[in-house]
Amino acid sequence: MSEFEREEKIKAELEKHFKGSVSNALVQRKNRVWAEVETAKLPEVAAWLRAAGFEYLATVTGFDEGENLGAYYHITDTHVIVNLKVKTPRANPSLPSVLATYPGALSYERELEDMFGIKVTGLPPGRRYPLPDDFPTDQYPLRKDWKFVQPAEEKEAK
Repeated sequence: MSEFEREEKIKAELEKHFKGSVSNALVQRKNRVWAEVETAKLPEVAAWLRAAGFEYLATVTGFDEGENLGAYYHITDTHVIVNLKVKTPRANPSLPSVLATYPGALSYERELEDMFGIKVTGLPPGRRYPLPDDFPTDQYPLRKDWKFVQPAEEKEAK
């Protein structure tokens, strides 16, 4: 019996059920499975994982790879964490929401919108998070090319 038997089984099942939509799946260490998912398939893969016992969305981590923005969805059954990577072009960044499967995704996906400028389709209207409502809507502080510009009224006060 392999040390990573359970992880390898999860990886194989993902590749089997989502042939062509899941790529670069690998087991890097105990209790961790990584896979890239075709962006449009994210909600379907998330729902499949939930049905397979992965009931918890631990967190969502946004990233900036230059030409692409994206996120890692870290989903767990409390023993193994499946890390799903999805990418979207920087020119028109958009990801589908997993809110229907994981209601706890709301604040994480709002954070993707606020901090990276990634439009998450399927999110209900609501206030911004975590930035204040008066923060400029075209500024995304976690993008690598973001530069802080001090507001004019603060410059004048100095």
